[in-house]
Amino acid sequence: MSRSPEEALQQLLTDVHTLQIASIRSNGLPNISYAPYIRDEHGTYYIFISQLASHTQDLIENPAVAILLTLDEQDTKQIFARTRVTYQCQVERVLIEEQSYSLLLDQFAESFGNVVSVLRDLPDFILFRLTPESGRFVMGFGQAYELTGDSLQELLHIK
Repeated sequence: MSRSPEEALQQLLTDVHTLQIASIRSNGLPNISYAPYIRDEHGTYYIFISQLASHTQDLIENPAVAILLTLDEQDTKQIFARTRVTYQCQVERVLIEEQSYSLLLDQFAESFGNVVSVLRDLPDFILFRLTPESGRFVMGFGQAYELTGDSLQELLHIK
């Protein structure tokens, strides 16, 4: 039995624990990297990354990024039509003083284990909020959807 696009998207968001980040360098050149993430009930993504990472300065200087979550290659039936979701996001730093900061890092620790307790004590790690403004979900040939509605959870088939 085949899954609906909505089920396939939810499965992807459940199974994938890292996202790729496409950012723009201060010199205008593109940059790409990845980070583990957590996602809240509103569809907002959070990443906790070092200031030493190449993309961190990009996020601080240019708060517009694209992110990609994609099905693992080994789970892909057709490599040319790999299941994936992309979002255009606005980025903002979550400050230590914010009430949500500790709660979010606790969620990171719950998802990724003891390494987070070490990272949260390092002075160079920054928590970022990535808020999707638009998105697209592809689950195969002829199965591309624009993401619309609250939290970009409604799928509009692109024909």
